[in-house]
Amino acid sequence: MIRIIIADADPATRKALALLLRRRMGMNNLVEADDVGTLIRALADTPPDVLLLDWRLYGSPATDTCRLLQKAYPDLKIILLSVDADDEAAAKKAGADFIHKGVPPDELIATLTPLLRRNKYTPASHSASGGVKKNGK
Repeated sequence: MIRIIIADADPATRKALALLLRRRMGMNNLVEADDVGTLIRALADTPPDVLLLDWRLYGSPATDTCRLLQKAYPDLKIILLSVDADDEAAAKKAGADFIHKGVPPDELIATLTPLLRRNKYTPASHSASGGVKKNGK
């Protein structure tokens, strides 16, 4: 089962992403982090397959965080989320995929689906049980 960390300082954004991933994509192995410290603890606990990382997560610039995480977890798929579409080039330069936070849910799913497939995830291969865990604070 694919494991995803949703790292965003805004609890409403984390909950909305978790709900969307559970209901529309069948993802249940989700962990939430609200700052870089919590993210690091979650990564140390059990490294995920995918990290949805808010561009403005408290604690470190997103591009620096991406580079450090890629060195420590070379198989980790990082997807940077930002309200500013102009951040896409920097995200790509840092080796991450990019999703604009303002896209409608259907477009978000259409963007996430091929990224998750690169991790050899198939929706039919997971259980429908499970829930979101809050890791940290």
